[in-house]
Amino acid sequence: MAGLKYSEELESILAPYRAEYSQIVRDWIESGAFGATYSAYLVESFHQMKHSCSLLSYACARQDHNHLELQESLARHEAEETGHDAWLLDDLEHLGVDRRQALASPPLHETINLIGSQLYVITYLHPTGLLGYLYALESRPPTKEYLTLLRKAFDIPPKAMTFLIRHGQEDVEHKRELECMLDNHVVNPQGREAVIISATTGLSNVNRLLARVRSGEYANCLPQVQAAFPVNAEQGQS
Repeated sequence: MAGLKYSEELESILAPYRAEYSQIVRDWIESGAFGATYSAYLVESFHQMKHSCSLLSYACARQDHNHLELQESLARHEAEETGHDAWLLDDLEHLGVDRRQALASPPLHETINLIGSQLYVITYLHPTGLLGYLYALESRPPTKEYLTLLRKAFDIPPKAMTFLIRHGQEDVEHKRELECMLDNHVVNPQGREAVIISATTGLSNVNRLLARVRSGEYANCLPQVQAAFPVNAEQGQS
């Protein structure tokens, strides 16, 4: 698109996926189901986050050694993501979910698709493509004020929202760095196409995952989470 930076072009491509995401979250909150399904959301976020460093390491290892800036960015991002899955386990414990059960629980199919799609991009398209996934997920962090409103509206213990708060704070800087990398270091047409596929596929899978969690229909989920929001419960059904 003439006159646009590459990050701006990517953002315009993501617009319909952003709109779908916003509608899902809006319905989730307005239905009153957010509080009851928050535990399930954290469980799936854990399953997603526990693979983040592996994805970054894999993309870094497959990166062309002539692109040192991209390698360094991916390695730095991996270091910054280390330990975030433990934040989620801590938050779950404050909701009464045993971390050992969270560790042993199977992810939903939507979460598997989310991670698997990025493995496909890195392996078969271009390792630089992972920047699209990172940008789609980290360039619109929720504000601390917004999260405080959610916590109060659904009576969520303050210590059960540390992942969202701390990750949101870090993503402000991540957005700036990702925009810089996209605009200045992703110039190869193959890499740019991979970024777009990574971003759109990633956000599309996130939307499917959130819609699944919001519905309350998670057959593979933890017993504590199922008890809090049983399958086919009346509240929060689509």
